[in-house]
Amino acid sequence: MKRLRRRNRSLPLRLWLIVAVVAITGAGFLAQLGTTVLVGFWEQQASDARLDSVRQTLGSDTSVWQNPAWQRSAASSLASMDVDAAVFTGQTAQPVFATSSARQLLDTGDQSPTNSVAQPSSVSGWGEPVFQRIVLTTPAREGASAQQVGVAYLWFNGSSTDVPWTLIWPLAELGAFALALAIVVWLVGQPVIRPLTEMANAAESIAGGQLDVRLPRSPVYEIAEVSAALEGMSATLHESLARQNALESERRFFIGAVAHDLRTPLFMLRGYLQGLQRGVAATPEKAAHYLAMCQAKADELERLIADLFAYTRLEHLELEPERQPLDLGDMLRQVAEGAQPMAATKSVTLALDAPTTPARLLGDRHLLARVVENLVDNAIRYTPPGGEVRVRWRADGTKLTFSVADSGPGIAADDLARLFTPLYRGEASRNRQTGGAGIGLAIAQRILVAHGGSLVAANRPEGGALFTGTLSRLRHTAAPAEAAISSQRSSG
Repeated sequence: MKRLRRRNRSLPLRLWLIVAVVAITGAGFLAQLGTTVLVGFWEQQASDARLDSVRQTLGSDTSVWQNPAWQRSAASSLASMDVDAAVFTGQTAQPVFATSSARQLLDTGDQSPTNSVAQPSSVSGWGEPVFQRIVLTTPAREGASAQQVGVAYLWFNGSSTDVPWTLIWPLAELGAFALALAIVVWLVGQPVIRPLTEMANAAESIAGGQLDVRLPRSPVYEIAEVSAALEGMSATLHESLARQNALESERRFFIGAVAHDLRTPLFMLRGYLQGLQRGVAATPEKAAHYLAMCQAKADELERLIADLFAYTRLEHLELEPERQPLDLGDMLRQVAEGAQPMAATKSVTLALDAPTTPARLLGDRHLLARVVENLVDNAIRYTPPGGEVRVRWRADGTKLTFSVADSGPGIAADDLARLFTPLYRGEASRNRQTGGAGIGLAIAQRILVAHGGSLVAANRPEGGALFTGTLSRLRHTAAPAEAAISSQRSSG
């Protein structure tokens, strides 16, 4: 779900690259367009201002246009503005005033600017003058409109401003590129570069043993996927390391506890054997007692070693149980028959309440028999003489349920929650005097869990402990082995 949410909020990297290309192109175009508009506006303002200055210089007083002193002053002012001018009044084909360069331009024409002479050609090429025609009028006054007094032909030889456009345009191009680059860095840096940098740092942290990493979110789909995978890997490694540490701690405690439990019966077995060797058991009765105690301690050692092997197989090697078709009722009956001598020795009644209907399931017969043997053995050992141990089973739909109940002291309330914890011993129900390394019930529960079942413990209302296990029932179909036999027979 987490990865799906990131996917819904992210876009593919190729789409981000398209956005970056569009941003670069658009930024350059907008920068050039903006520069062109600004330069054009600036030029227009400067040109209008220069044209106003030309109008003021020429004026509208026709009487002064032929005055030599005024002509010299006007020519000087127009030269400072890089303007050549020729003024016509319409009464003559020759200008009443013209600068020297304007006269040369007029002389090169085929006709005159008046009725008999056409206007001079307008030129706008590089290094050539730009031509413009303006009408000179008298100032408008109240009650009287402006009157035309002449026409001026102007040639602009230079720019209306002193700005070096040969430098401005490269600078404008550079500014456009810088703007586009800034936009791309902003578009790509946050969703792409920063998360990649953080992921590189996180990978180095994980390699160094620091597994608690947090990565920034990215709207880029591919980076979001890698980020989610890296965080998932970190979480998995963290859980695996924690599980490994817990397993290592449990293993060390388990080995120490089992070593301690093995030492006790070995010490006692050695003592009885040395007593027999030294002749301490002088009478046949005492020798028989010593031999019986040696046999009991040897059985206890065998039980401890079997528990150790089963626990190691299930917990540390993590082996899957072998699943073969078997009948739960037959297995319970065999276990009960095998435990009858032990029950008779303690004067405990062992009863089996089992229906006659088959109870088919798939499982590891050896491991499941060990579960029942462990429960029955515990029930007999914790039941006082004259008590009763009862084994039952029933079929409930797709489940098979079996139980082992005893009339012993039961289980302390504080011990029920931790009864299946490896190496845990309750004060009343699990202690050194009754034997066991504290892993028998843990092994039984894990065997049933490995078979897809469960094992729970409770106290009976009338007194005593009750252990209930559940397993999956085999459907009413031929078991794999039976089906294979049937197919072989049919093919033969």
